[in-house]
Amino acid sequence: MQTRLKKSRRKLRTAAIILIACGCGWFVMELEVLGVRVLAPYFGSAVYVVMGSVIGVFLLSLSAGYMLGGWLSKKANSKRTLGVNLMAAGAWLCAMPFFIEPVCDGIFNFGLDEKWGSLLASFVLFGAPTVLLGTASPTAVRWLTRQASDSGLNAGLVLAFSTAASFAGCVVTAFYLVLLSMRLTICTSGVVLAALGGAILLQAAFQAGKGPGSEAEGKTEEQLPESRYDFEEEKV
Repeated sequence: MQTRLKKSRRKLRTAAIILIACGCGWFVMELEVLGVRVLAPYFGSAVYVVMGSVIGVFLLSLSAGYMLGGWLSKKANSKRTLGVNLMAAGAWLCAMPFFIEPVCDGIFNFGLDEKWGSLLASFVLFGAPTVLLGTASPTAVRWLTRQASDSGLNAGLVLAFSTAASFAGCVVTAFYLVLLSMRLTICTSGVVLAALGGAILLQAAFQAGKGPGSEAEGKTEEQLPESRYDFEEEKV
C-alpha cells in the first residue's frame, strides 16, 4: 500500500513538473506572437524587419534562459528560485502594456532605422521575461532526474511537452487571442504566471517546513546509485 502511494505521488509530481514547463512554453510563444502586433504600429509589419527582430530576440533570450536555468537548477533552493523567476516574469507582463508606448516612441525618436529600432525595442520589452521563462525547462529536467541514466529521457519529455504547449499557444494566440484586447491578454497572462510562481513558492515553503523529505529533489547518479554494485563501490 505504501509503495503504491509513493508511486502515485511520484507520478503526480512528474505531471506537475511537466505542467510547469508546458505553461512556460505556452506563454513564451504567446508573447512572441503578440510581440509582432506590439511593435507593428511603431516599426511596421514587414516580415524581414519586425518578425525577424522578435524571433531573433526570443531565440537569443531563450538560450540565455536555458543556460541560467541550468546553473540555477544545481542550487539547493532551485524551487524558490524558479517561483521568484515566474513571479517576476508575470509582474513584467502585467506592467508591459503601460511602458510599450514610451519605450517604442523613445527608440523611434532616437533616430534608429526600423531594423535596429525594432531589434532594440524587442530586447527591451521581451528580453527579460523570456530569459526568466527559459529557466523553467532545465530546472524541470533537474527535478525529474533521479539517476544520470534517466537524464536523456527526462530532457526529451520536458522538451516534447513544452514544445507541444508552445505550438498550442502559437495557434490559440494567432487565431483567437490576437483578436482580443492586447493589453488585457498580456496582463491576464502576467497574472496567471505570477500565480503559478506564487504556488511554487508556497509549495517550497511547505516542504521546507516539513524538513528534508524522503524524496530528494533532483538527485543524480552521484547521490543515488543505480545498483547494488555501485553502492558497494561507494562504500569502498
